[in-house]
Amino acid sequence: MTAHTESTDLLDASRSGPTREKLILAAEALFAQQGIDAVSLRQVNTAAGQRNASAAHYHFGSKPALIDAVHGYRLARVNERRMQHLAAARAKGPLSLRTIVEVMVLPLAEEVQETPGGDNYIQLLGQINNHPNSDLAKLMRSRLTEGLQICARLAAAQLPEVPAEVFLLRFELLLLTAIDGLAGRRRVLVATDERPYAAALLLNVLIDMLTAGLGAPISEPTREELRRASH
Repeated sequence: MTAHTESTDLLDASRSGPTREKLILAAEALFAQQGIDAVSLRQVNTAAGQRNASAAHYHFGSKPALIDAVHGYRLARVNERRMQHLAAARAKGPLSLRTIVEVMVLPLAEEVQETPGGDNYIQLLGQINNHPNSDLAKLMRSRLTEGLQICARLAAAQLPEVPAEVFLLRFELLLLTAIDGLAGRRRVLVATDERPYAAALLLNVLIDMLTAGLGAPISEPTREELRRASH
């Protein structure tokens, strides 16, 4: 399958009619609560209130395709938010590394906090990224991650001293850490008695940590591993 075909598949997965959207949101909730491997298409049909027992199969064809559709549905929304944040940030002047990281993280946080089912999505996203059949390379080629790809290029340009191999590893870890941090935010907020400032503080601390990690100096042990890998 070519990169273009993969991109188109995920783009198509983001388009939803009323029945399709009900199935996507029902699947998202079930996957988040029970685990991807534990849920059948029949359960999704029931949870979505579909009388036709083959509705999910009709709309998606298979469970992997349904998972892609759930992911694509949210990715389209997050990417739209990210492009808006990026345009607003650029209008204010040159972008700092922290601003670039903020543009990456805020749209995901907004989708989680402000939309129905957002908590289900972040829990599911953690499962998808850790699932043995997950393909992060395919995801990064999708047009639904256009904003993320732009942010990666902007960040890399600000860190010329960081070798490309190290930057790519850091960037992937940044994404995984952002997802895990947002997925675990409820536990952290409960620990702080959900004080009014806690949610905003947690988000800013997360962005600070990710920025520091992305731009951290290259340690001697890491340099040694790079030298070893080059021989």
